[in-house]
Amino acid sequence: MSVEFSGWEVVDDGACFPGVLLAPSQTPQNKGVYTMFHGTSVASARLIVADGFQPSTYGTLGSGVYVSRDMTKASQYPWNVGPGDHVIFELRVRVGRVKRIDQNNHPLQYAWSTQGYNTAWIPPNCGVTTSGLEEDCVSDPKRVKVVGIAKAPNAAIEKELLDLLAKASKKSNGGAGGSTPTCSLCKRKTQQGVPHNNQKCWKCGQTICILMSKHFCRTENQMSVQFFGWEVVYDDDSPRLELGASQEPKDRGVYTMYHGTSVTNARLIIADGFRQSTKGMLGSGVYVSRDRKKAERYPLNSPSDRVVLKLHVRVGRVKRIDTDNHPMQYTWNAQGYDTAWVPPNCGMKAVPSGLEEDCVFDPKRVKVVGIAKAPETVLVELNQLVASGQKDASGGGNSGGSADLCSLCKRRQQQGSPHVKLQCWGCGQNICTLMVKHVCSGRF
Repeated sequence: MSVEFSGWEVVDDGACFPGVLLAPSQTPQNKGVYTMFHGTSVASARLIVADGFQPSTYGTLGSGVYVSRDMTKASQYPWNVGPGDHVIFELRVRVGRVKRIDQNNHPLQYAWSTQGYNTAWIPPNCGVTTSGLEEDCVSDPKRVKVVGIAKAPNAAIEKELLDLLAKASKKSNGGAGGSTPTCSLCKRKTQQGVPHNNQKCWKCGQTICILMSKHFCRTENQMSVQFFGWEVVYDDDSPRLELGASQEPKDRGVYTMYHGTSVTNARLIIADGFRQSTKGMLGSGVYVSRDRKKAERYPLNSPSDRVVLKLHVRVGRVKRIDTDNHPMQYTWNAQGYDTAWVPPNCGMKAVPSGLEEDCVFDPKRVKVVGIAKAPETVLVELNQLVASGQKDASGGGNSGGSADLCSLCKRRQQQGSPHVKLQCWGCGQNICTLMVKHVCSGRF
């Protein structure tokens, strides 16, 4: 098979390329640099350009600089001036570490910056703001930079403010002679004395920089790349995914985890499912870990009776608990979270081992899929119990009640809606587009 293309375009979420304008409902990435807006008066606009932002001392999210990705939101401010005294700045905002505040009386609504967050984010239509529009509060004004005028009362004021911006930018760069060197192609800053390596496009001959976010060849002749199949690399949604212990889980992910227990309890869990522990460092829930070494330590008092169950865990909404006496250490589920996550080596006294740990509130989110470790005398028995449980969950041994699986991708099909099977354009082999991997068996 071949795919024809004539260049590239990078679509970024803000973590790599500065100035990305996210949609209001898109979740900002930590350390992203985003385009946002701020509404103010003409007099305040002059002061901001000259001296930078000053944090508001009060507001929905406490102290900070209030901005929004939604220009409609910025256009509502300030409330007490008419349209002839209204300016909207275009900004570049380095959000740093972001905290989502999506309900009234959130435990961190006014305390997010004291918990190590740089920006608080109110998503749209969550009930916190009366307008229902997206809003952000940035604790450090130095993270907010004015880069343009999105709206001004008239052309004269717009020109005045743009001139002030140009002078301020020149001043911050040390004057004309000390301006920051910039690559003429990608428009990014270059290290002093180390220009970017510019080269010619293999196809069209145009001079390009590999850090350019976009390039299309200026010729009708198109480059082609030949490939012979595909392989899917899952981020979150595959139940086969196993994160490293220090990797942060994403909301709604399905992860491989482990649980240590006794032989007797293992039989009961496989037969009847998990039950919540009523006590523990994170309150009620099922305690599991992505670190098998952690699971292998339990039960603490009987090393010869230990079984480690391999699990698939649907984490749902995840809350990170990384300090002793965290305000949500025992109340995370009451605040709408499904799983609490203690990262490794975070220093919590309740975890002297320093190993990663999770607590899942609803036992139905935890499924036993295998036996990672067990005494040899019971290993075969426990594996058979797991297999039997999976067979029962699929409707028993009767072929009429078994799960309807696609013969190619091995995934379940909806009843009466089999997957569409096609022939590979390159090798002619029958494929299902939901297969995680296909490599052509022949060339053409």
